[in-house]
Amino acid sequence: MVNLLDRGLTAYQDADIRQRSIHAGVADGTEPDTFLVFESNATYTAGRHTRPGDITDPDLPIVDTDRAGSITWHGPGQLIVYPIVKLTEPVDLHAYIRAVEGSVLDTLRDHCGLDVVRIDGRAGVWLRNADRKISAIGLKISRAATLHGISLNVNTDFTSAFSGIVPCGINDAGVTSLAQEGISITLDELVEPLTAALRHRLAPLLARGAGADTSTEKLTASSIR
Repeated sequence: MVNLLDRGLTAYQDADIRQRSIHAGVADGTEPDTFLVFESNATYTAGRHTRPGDITDPDLPIVDTDRAGSITWHGPGQLIVYPIVKLTEPVDLHAYIRAVEGSVLDTLRDHCGLDVVRIDGRAGVWLRNADRKISAIGLKISRAATLHGISLNVNTDFTSAFSGIVPCGINDAGVTSLAQEGISITLDELVEPLTAALRHRLAPLLARGAGADTSTEKLTASSIR
């Protein structure tokens, strides 16, 4: 696991360069499956499905990305985890999306006691009444290896975060955070339960011989660095 939280805020572009370097090795089979963990500086990123109407402030600086989904915000108080892993071929994209979403559901239900759900047709993790989203999921698979991943709002300041955009292109729902839902927890405290849930959920999907042991019992922090 590559955990950059102890370095403070990471420039999103720097994290993206790091991600792509790791991905090249994972795709080639020369590097082990890796979780990249960081807290970004304030950055707006536009995915492949961003529509012009999703950006309400035309003066915002936008970073175009190759992940799925629309525009979103990354910044202080948000935990970002990118699982960069080699998947068994032929790749089951639906199973991978469900595994990543499931890891967030497991963490928020079991570790935070939060009543969260999936919503058909809408990626990410939502509060049960479906009017606010707490975690966005944006993914890409190239050469059977994964990029991008999870952003989880922990103690995000919504007086500035997400302003000037329609988050994820969804205009009939809002966004929330663990702090707004009355849960006091730090980003650091969430890293282990979330990455443990990812290891468990992803184990059946990982390619053998790609740098990680595919057995659930052995897929631990020592095999996902």
